[in-house]
This record gives sequence, C-alpha cells and structure tokens, in this order.
Amino acid sequence: RGWVLVAAVAAACMAGGGEGQPGMPTKVEKEHLCNVCKAITTEIVNKVKGKRTESSIAEALDEICDMKYFRVYDYPPPTMKKACDAFMADHEEAVEQALVGSKKGADDIVDELCIKGTKVCKGVDTKKRPETSVYMDGA
Repeated sequence: RGWVLVAAVAAACMAGGGEGQPGMPTKVEKEHLCNVCKAITTEIVNKVKGKRTESSIAEALDEICDMKYFRVYDYPPPTMKKACDAFMADHEEAVEQALVGSKKGADDIVDELCIKGTKVCKGVDTKKRPETSVYMDGA
C-alpha cells in the first residue's frame, strides 16, 4: 500500500507542471525586470567582444534568455528566464539600440537602458538584496 501512496503523490507533483515548485516564479515583479535588464546588458557586453555590430548584437540576443546566463544573479534562473522573456517582449528594440555601435561599458549602458530608457529600475531599491533560498534536487 505504501508504494501506491508514493506513486500517487509523485504523479500529483508531476501533474503540477512546475507551478508552485520552489524557485519557480508565479509572476514577474519590477525587481525581477530590473535585475534581468542589468543581467542582459552585462552578459551581452561580455559576450560581444570588439565592435558591437547589429549582427553581433542580434546573434547575442537570440539566446540571451537561456537560463545558463542567469546562474550568478540575485534571483533563481527560472525566475530570471521568465523575467527575461517578459522584458525582451517589451524592450528588445531598446536593448539593440542601446548596444549597437556603443563603446560604453556595461555600467553606463545599464544606466542608459534600465534606468533612463526603459525605466524598469525606476523606484527599485537596487542596494537591497532579495532573500535567498537554496533549493536542492532531492532534498
């Protein structure tokens, strides 16, 4: 009988589709968008060495919302990916415009794009760190 209960619980958990799992966002907050704007800018500046052409920026943007780019930021990669998808849906053109041909460093572009341009960081306390939780598979 114990195995039936374990199987039923496992099936119920898998049927949830990821909703409610630790680290999975339920909605995208302004803090997420601000953090992802900074992350995207930093990752693209680091990825595109040399001249920032339209084609090199477009190529970098193609896979920028992949979770592998968000392992070192303030929020878990699933949260960052969801925020990235939302941010890029609204601001991809602004990201391209801020980066193509620019010789500025990541911090200057973050200021121009995330604070002044898209305003996703307006009113966000960027000094405050989110509460962090560590999620481990099988724990």
